Amino acid sequence: MVEPDVEVPEVTLPDNWSEIPARSIGSPQLVGYDDCEDLEQSLKFSIEEEYRIQLLQAAAEEYYYGGGMWEDDMEMVADSASDTDGGNSAQPRATKQLVEGEDYSGTNNQEEGVDEADFVKTDGYNIYYLQGQKLHIFGVPEFGQLSDLSNTTVEGTPQAMMLDGDELVVISTLSPWSLSRSSPVIDEMGWDGEYGNWRTSSLTKFTVYDVANRSEPDIERELYIEGTYITAREVNATVRTVSHAWMDVQGLQTWLDLPNGYWNLDYEDPLRTEIRQKVAWDTIENNRNALTTLTLEDLLPQVYEYSNGVVTTHSMTDGECADFVAPKEGFNRGISSIFSLDLTSDTFDFEVDHIVGTYPQVYASQDLLVLAESAFDWWWFWGNDEANEMTNLHTFDISGETTVYTGSGRVNGTVVNQFALSEYEGVLRVATTAGQWARWWMEDPEPMSSQLVTLVRSMDPETEEQILVEAGRVDGIAPGERIWSARFDGDRAYIVTFEQIDPLWVIDVSDETQPTILGELKVPGVSTYIHPLSRDHLLTIGMGPANEDGTGLDWSGTQISLFNITDPATPSRDAALRLSPVNSNESDYVWSWSEATYESKAFQYWAPKELLAIPLSTYRYLDYEVNGRYYWSYDYVSKLILVNVNETTGNLSVYGTVDHSDLYTQGENNRWWNEYNIRRSIFMGDYVYAISSAGITATNLTTLEESARIQILQDSQSSDEVFVNEDDSTSSDEEGEGESPSPAG
Repeated sequence: MVEPDVEVPEVTLPDNWSEIPARSIGSPQLVGYDDCEDLEQSLKFSIEEEYRIQLLQAAAEEYYYGGGMWEDDMEMVADSASDTDGGNSAQPRATKQLVEGEDYSGTNNQEEGVDEADFVKTDGYNIYYLQGQKLHIFGVPEFGQLSDLSNTTVEGTPQAMMLDGDELVVISTLSPWSLSRSSPVIDEMGWDGEYGNWRTSSLTKFTVYDVANRSEPDIERELYIEGTYITAREVNATVRTVSHAWMDVQGLQTWLDLPNGYWNLDYEDPLRTEIRQKVAWDTIENNRNALTTLTLEDLLPQVYEYSNGVVTTHSMTDGECADFVAPKEGFNRGISSIFSLDLTSDTFDFEVDHIVGTYPQVYASQDLLVLAESAFDWWWFWGNDEANEMTNLHTFDISGETTVYTGSGRVNGTVVNQFALSEYEGVLRVATTAGQWARWWMEDPEPMSSQLVTLVRSMDPETEEQILVEAGRVDGIAPGERIWSARFDGDRAYIVTFEQIDPLWVIDVSDETQPTILGELKVPGVSTYIHPLSRDHLLTIGMGPANEDGTGLDWSGTQISLFNITDPATPSRDAALRLSPVNSNESDYVWSWSEATYESKAFQYWAPKELLAIPLSTYRYLDYEVNGRYYWSYDYVSKLILVNVNETTGNLSVYGTVDHSDLYTQGENNRWWNEYNIRRSIFMGDYVYAISSAGITATNLTTLEESARIQILQDSQSSDEVFVNEDDSTSSDEEGEGESPSPAG
C-alpha cells in the first residue's frame, strides 16, 4: 500500500531497462575515426553508457565507500643579496663551464638524457623556483652564495617547468572562473560567467619566458589547453607534455532525485526499490535526450593561443578529426593529448596528438614515449566481473622533432607508476599487478598477483600495422600482494611487493624471451621508491615495520635501506636507517613524513659526496595561557636530513641536517601557502641548497654551517611576497666550531 506522502514516479520500466550489453574487448591498436561524425557518435555512446551504469548502481544501492587496491595502504595516486663567500668557494664562474651531474645535481630523472618537469630547476648558475603564484629566480654567484634576481607573478597555479638555456616553459593550472574578467580567452571559451556553465573545470597553461635577463623574465608566448596537466618531458630541446581532458557535459546527471517521502519508508520496503528504479530510468532517458543537443565541439578540448593581444582558437575538429585516435572498440570519452613544443623555434609552432582513453601513466626514454592507460574505466566492469584488469600500452617515437605513433600492446593488470615501465635496446618492459581489486562492489574479488612482461615491435601480417607483441613474461610474483615500487636498470628489474613482509625481487631481463627471477629477499617494512646506486647496490626509501615481529607498516616514520645485490641470487640488506626530524624523546610531536616516499624528485642522491638528502617534517600542538586566556598553535619542524651512504662498508648514517623550522616562526601573519616543508634540495660543489616555501638556504657540507639564506615571507592579506635577505655565513676557515667529518670527495 502506497503511503499518502510518497510520490511514486509515473514511469513504465521496459523489460530490459537494466540489461548490460555484452562487452567487446577489441584491439589496443590506435585507429582513426571515419570522420568527425563518427567521433561524435562514439563519444556520446560512451558518455551515455557511463552515466547509465552509475545510475544502475544508484538504483541497486551500490556505492563506493573506499577500499580496493589502496585499502589499508598509503594513498599513493592516487611558485638585496647575500653574496658572502661561505668558504671553499667553487672556481670563478668565468673560468669554468659547469656540468650537471659533476658540479651540481639536477632533477632526479628516471632516464638519462630525459629531463622531467618539476617546480625547481637549476643550471648551476641560477635556481628557478615556482612557489605560490610566483616564479622566483635566485642567482648563485659562487657556490654557497645566493642573490635574489626576480620574482614574477604567474597566472594560475604553477605546477612545473622545463629549462633549456635561456628558454623557460612554466606549466600552470587554472580554472576558467579564475581568469581575469578582461581576459580575451574568456570570450573565446564562450563562458558566460554562470557557475556550472563552463566547458571544463581545468585549464593547463604554457607560458614561455625568455630568461636571458634573469632580473626581468620576458613572456614570449602563452598557450591555454583545456584539460588537466599530467607531466612533461624534454629531449634535445623538444618539450612534450601530456594532458588529459574530461569535458564537463551539461545537462546530464549520475544521481537520483528521489521524490518527497522516499526517506520516510522503511528500509526494507520494496517500494523504495521500485522508486529508485523508476527514477533511474527516467534520468537515463533525460540524459539521452540531453546528449542530442550537444555538438562535437562541446565534447572536445580546444587550445587557445595568446600572443600580442590576440587570441587564436585552435579547434581540434579541423581536417575531419584526423588528429584523434582510439583503441579499436574502445569505450572511453576522456582525451589524452601529447603536445610537442620546439623551444628553439622562433615561432610558436606545436604539434598535438589526441588519444581517446583513460588517464594514463607516462614514461619516456630518449627515443620512446609510452602512455600506459587502463583499457577500460572502472564502470565498464559492472556486470562483467569475469573480465580482467588490462593496461593498454601506446608507444610513440620521439627521437626526432615530431611525435610518431609506433604501435600498441596490452598486458593484464595495472602499473603503479612510471617506474614500472622501461625501454631498453628496443624492448619494452612492464611490471603490473593483476586481479579484481578495483571491483569495490564485489564481495570476493580475485586475489592480486604480479608479473613482468617484455614486449617487442612486430608487423601484424593481416593489417600490416606495427604492433607490440609479448616476447616473454614472469608470472605469479607474490600472489596476494601488489607492487609498491619497481625500477629497471639495464638488463635487471627490481620489484618490491608487500602484504605483511616486504619482498625485494631481482629479475634478469637480459633475454627478453626468458625473463627470470634471480633472487628474492623478505625484509620488514616496504620500499616505495628504488634508486640504483651501482650494479651492486640499491638505495630505497619507504616505511619500516609497525610490529616487533616485522609485520605491518609504521606510517609515522621514514626508513632508508641499502640493499646489496652483488650476488643477485641472494640479495641482502646491508643497512636500514629510521629517520626522524626530532629526537626520539620528544614524544609530543605527531608522526613525521617525507615527500620523497611518494615523489622521486624529492629524493636527491649526490654520488660525488656519497650523500643522500631527504626532506622530513613534523609538527606539534602548543597551548599556553596569557592573562587567564588559553591559546593554541602549531610548532612546525622542517628539516633536510643528510645521510652518508657507504657502499664499501654497507653503512648508512646521518651526516647532518639543514633546518628551516625557524623560517616558519619568524615574522607575523605569514601562511606560506599552508606548506611547511622543505621540498627539494640541490647539491652544488661543497654546498647543499634546501628549498621550502619559506625560503632557500645554502649550507656548507664540511662545516654544516649555513652560508646564505633568502627568506620568503607570505603576507596574509595579499599574494605579495616579501623577501628578507640575510647574511648568515660563517667562514669555513674557522677552526674548532661546527666541524663535521667530511663526506667522500
